[in-house]
Amino acid sequence: MAGISLPGTTLLVLCGTPGCGKSTFASRYFRETMIVSSDQCRFLVSDSETNMAASREAFKLFRFTIERRLSLGRFTVADSTAITRQSRGELLRIGRKYGFNITLLIFNIPEDVCLARNAGRERRVVRSVIAKMRQMLQRTLRDAHNEGFDNVYIITEGDLNNPAFRINIRNYEVTLPGPFDIIGDIHGCFDELTMLLDKLGYRNRSNHYAHPACRKAVFLGDLTDRGPRGLDSFWLVKAMVDSGNALYIPGNHCRKLSRYLEGRNVKIAHGMEKTVAEIEALTEDEREFFREEFLKLYREAPPYLILDKGKLVVSHGGIKEDMIGKVSGRIRNFCFFGDATGEITEAGLPVRRDWAQSYRGDALIVYGHSPVPEAVFVNNTIDIDQGCVMGGKLTALRYPELEITQVPAMAAYYERTGFSKNTFTHDDMCYIADSQQ
Repeated sequence: MAGISLPGTTLLVLCGTPGCGKSTFASRYFRETMIVSSDQCRFLVSDSETNMAASREAFKLFRFTIERRLSLGRFTVADSTAITRQSRGELLRIGRKYGFNITLLIFNIPEDVCLARNAGRERRVVRSVIAKMRQMLQRTLRDAHNEGFDNVYIITEGDLNNPAFRINIRNYEVTLPGPFDIIGDIHGCFDELTMLLDKLGYRNRSNHYAHPACRKAVFLGDLTDRGPRGLDSFWLVKAMVDSGNALYIPGNHCRKLSRYLEGRNVKIAHGMEKTVAEIEALTEDEREFFREEFLKLYREAPPYLILDKGKLVVSHGGIKEDMIGKVSGRIRNFCFFGDATGEITEAGLPVRRDWAQSYRGDALIVYGHSPVPEAVFVNNTIDIDQGCVMGGKLTALRYPELEITQVPAMAAYYERTGFSKNTFTHDDMCYIADSQQ
């Protein structure tokens, strides 16, 4: 493993036996203020790291300090053994309370290495204790993926000794003030996309589109599926992102395609079959190159972006005010799917709460995902998915001008029973099933 990328609002839980090197690892990659150490808490309450009789009070301080940091939105490293499911569960509860991403880092270091390191420490742990905790660690390796963590990573001795290993803490706030051209769901409508970029004043250079006035495009995801030229749409967006002329956040269809390209079990339906057909028409080398490049774009993209010093937030499916600045599994799902209740209507469509009706935040929220006939401002939010792939329009919101620019669809590429370009319903009944895959 060459490194790990983590959101800026992460509770990073370190798990391992004494002597595994996790405290040294923490001090190498994180600022001292980011690390909350159970040993240090024991020292603070009793003047001794080895006073095990003070552990109860020490862990009260440990959890209290973590909560205080999370309440202020600060990246936090929980440095304890976290070897029992109960101890990890307590940290999960705290992380969920504050809407944080909760990542578990398990240090799977050979027992003889841990014993050798332990022997060289001033504060040594009894050999039999390390052996017992090593057995508990094996159960953790087996069960941790099902405990509710947003991510679980395994650190090996090779990672500890790899000088190229990096920890990247992602900040989803981009201080760029704009100007931006925020573009709604493309869904393989490549011709309409190029028409819209031309209308917005972008020029097609040798290998990417760029604006002579240095405007940036912001793509709201769902680049492929349903339309006729999904791969071309992807390559256009990728070239603009790579050249610095665009920003990108993924949509739920991007998420599903990433899972397909990873070899996971997904249902190829609801327009995805068009993208799969395009991929299968490629040569083996071309397929592998597309897979690598798509996954790179997807994995490096945040679930939402905070722009113009917090005045603008873009998210595929929307975002609530109290979610802004945080990242967790629940928030990621909201950004992908909107405020889905988990219920389904008689027509087979997902039931969603209209979160925009109760939004009262200062930041303008621009989103897509659920096609509506017209782009209308509602409580400082605007949905710019006008269902181009279904015969509607491809929309861009110019910021800070707040001007709508659109091009009509050249055809209705994807049809659904009961849908017309003048009667839009929430998109689409595969979302509930897909969110479980």
